[in-house]
Amino acid sequence: MRQAIDQYTLDKQKAPQSLQDLVNGHFLKEIPTDPFTRKKDWLPQFDDVVLSPDQSSTGLVDVRSASSQSDSNGIPYKEW
Repeated sequence: MRQAIDQYTLDKQKAPQSLQDLVNGHFLKEIPTDPFTRKKDWLPQFDDVVLSPDQSSTGLVDVRSASSQSDSNGIPYKEW
């Protein structure tokens, strides 16, 4: 999904504002299911990152799991 977010941003010269923007723009076929929650309930991460000088707006830069579970080191999946 990170590659799709970056490609959308570079192609459209603006960051997506939601995962649905990636589907509507044909950068993803559908929003994937989170393997930990088994739902399409990703936590979007927004930032003021600019990938090119022509980029007109910032927005979605990454996603994280919405799971409340932790890995074997005790780190919550939503912090990965």
